[in-house]
Amino acid sequence: MKKVHDFGLVDSAISSPASGGRALKKGLLLGAAIAGVIVASQASAQTRPSSDGQDIVVTAQRRAQRLEEIPMAVTVVSARAIESANITGLHDIGRVAAGVQVNFAGAFTQPAIRGVTTLTNGNGIENNVAIYVDGFYEPSPVTINIDLANLASIEVLKGPQGTLYGRNATGGAILMNTLAPSATMTAKFDLSYASFEDKRVSGYVAGPLSDKIRFSVAGSYRDREGYLELVDPNVVGKVIGRGNPLKQGTVRTKLEVDLAENFQATLAYNYMYSNDTGGHVYTPYQYTSGTYPAPPRRATRLGQVSYNVAPKLANAAHQGTLKLELETGIGTLTSYTGYTAREDRSRFDFDGTYNQLISFTSAFDQNTFQQAVDLVIKAVDRLDLVVGAAYFNDDVHAVPELGGSSNFGSTGGLTSRTVSGTTTKSYSAYADATYALTDALSINLGGRYTHDDKDVDMYVTNAAGNFTLAPTHKEATFSAFTPRASIRYELAPRTNIYASWSKGFRSGSFNLGSVATPDLLRPIRPEKLTAYEVGFKTAQNDFRFDIAAFYYDYTDINVSVTVPAPLCPVGQTCVPIPQFGNAPAAEIYGVDAQFGFTPFEGLNIQAGGAWLHARYTDFPNATGNGLNILTGLNTSQGQNWSGQQMARAPNFSGNLNVDYSFPFISGEMQLGGNVTYTDSYVVNNASLYGPLAGSALANKQRYRQGAYALLNASVTWTDPSGHLSLGMFGRNITDQRYRSTYSGSGLGDYSGMASPRSLGVKIGYKY
Repeated sequence: MKKVHDFGLVDSAISSPASGGRALKKGLLLGAAIAGVIVASQASAQTRPSSDGQDIVVTAQRRAQRLEEIPMAVTVVSARAIESANITGLHDIGRVAAGVQVNFAGAFTQPAIRGVTTLTNGNGIENNVAIYVDGFYEPSPVTINIDLANLASIEVLKGPQGTLYGRNATGGAILMNTLAPSATMTAKFDLSYASFEDKRVSGYVAGPLSDKIRFSVAGSYRDREGYLELVDPNVVGKVIGRGNPLKQGTVRTKLEVDLAENFQATLAYNYMYSNDTGGHVYTPYQYTSGTYPAPPRRATRLGQVSYNVAPKLANAAHQGTLKLELETGIGTLTSYTGYTAREDRSRFDFDGTYNQLISFTSAFDQNTFQQAVDLVIKAVDRLDLVVGAAYFNDDVHAVPELGGSSNFGSTGGLTSRTVSGTTTKSYSAYADATYALTDALSINLGGRYTHDDKDVDMYVTNAAGNFTLAPTHKEATFSAFTPRASIRYELAPRTNIYASWSKGFRSGSFNLGSVATPDLLRPIRPEKLTAYEVGFKTAQNDFRFDIAAFYYDYTDINVSVTVPAPLCPVGQTCVPIPQFGNAPAAEIYGVDAQFGFTPFEGLNIQAGGAWLHARYTDFPNATGNGLNILTGLNTSQGQNWSGQQMARAPNFSGNLNVDYSFPFISGEMQLGGNVTYTDSYVVNNASLYGPLAGSALANKQRYRQGAYALLNASVTWTDPSGHLSLGMFGRNITDQRYRSTYSGSGLGDYSGMASPRSLGVKIGYKY
């Protein structure tokens, strides 16, 4: 039997310090990284002078390359690893990629890579970690929260991707690739049932329609009862049901046509629907006022919820894409054309009690058109050149006939209504060149210029329908040049060291929440990041290893804090308003590494770890949610966050993934296990307890999640024909209770709980 190595996931990363008064710290970090590189390279050269180990080919530089030849940090999750680790969507990636987290901020999915994440959220706000599916940019942080039934691979590009994936990729980019049409008939179906009535079904069928036309159809459906306990409004300690049901469905179709021997077209239609209410339950557990309803009129602990207005977070998207690839005499010309229409309908009870205090509804539509053209030139000896341009048009607007964004107060009546919208038109051009000076030494230079035109329209009315903010229109323009440069040297076959320098840019944006005066309707400045990175990569017969050290100089970080609603009527309680701003500066540095090892056929081991130091260096005027120890109530106050840990940036995180396949009852048994560890970290609000909480607490961050470890496992048996499979799986087997969100307001501190232990069974069929 032929020996096959599937390392599943491998991480390539390293970066390092630079410049200024921080030279000593940076020098120590670089020294440690270089020492590690030298030791590792010597060991590799001595034990394995050459190798023909399995290739892992990625498109991180918009062209197919072997992973170890790319001078940047990249984590690749293969199809086998996706299946073994039971990864179905974006929120699972942190379990297999060191230094990566994916969290919620209310309704909005917010990824973090190496501590770079967004602290602004709302309709029309794009993340600073770019998400691409099959080469198409996904700007909505709501609709990316959905299972993908037919994932083929995932690539996590760490560090700013300002040149090739430059739109709002300050922290990096996540490329999710789905299965392509097939030249032979193939099919796969999976059905699973798990705790909390979690039912999932997915399928994929592909094959040829003729010798020049191929198709694929994939779909998934999920229906879950919910894992949060809905408490009885009349009896303390009693539970009457579940509080965060979920329904999701997707359909993805592709038609691949050979228009000529050198010309191929892929036409796709995708439909996505999700109503996941987990991010829309807000029950304050601590520091509530004396006038707040007492139990049983509200929940009192993590994992329980209460509301008098049932939450809703329904979004749907219709997407059509066309990809054209033309092989020319000098290289490959590729065109990406896409249009997406999205609907977002939201409702939540902000006070989280059975009394009517505050509730909120919103209805937004979003229409996105994108066009990109790349030319990959390989006709010049020793030169790989990519040139391209992109256009992006995004229109996000509240739907007036559905109430826009409506706030309801303690009487249950409407208190205010906001109708707002923003349009973004973005133009960019880029070039990236890699030149081989020798067979072992190559250099890379690239750059992207981005120009964004943005406008916003808004009006606000009170309960009587009178304007409290007359129709207001504002415009802003943002532009940036984001270059990169790197050098790579091959120490031995498939063993490389590299150093890189790059810049990232996140465009400025407008807040679509209501404002009191036109002067307050202003954009935040773009955030910028300069990254320095050094790295070492090796790929041998049974072993892969990558290590990375990095240093980021991060300025004008986009942040959001909540403040009392300025237009709230006297005697009413209103939803706090997010206020956007810029944190002047932060510093991030660290080391991450990962290896894959196949000691013998059937056993694959991967492990990764990330040590991270992410701190605000200049943020003396933050608006935080402090605690007044005398009243036991929260209070909005000015705070100094300089020196404090940034959100979603644990000092250490790591993962271990093992899968083992062996013959069993004439078929094959596969055992899979995944362990992830996350150190204590700020979830999404870096507020301090503040000076009114006493000297012992004043400078401590309030909203921290303690360290935790998660254990996931699966057992799957495949019959002798290789078609039918039966399995069992467990997620969070040790039942760790940890927070997916954690913040506070004048109503008290609230947090959402991540999924507890879930056990299930599955059946699959392949053809």
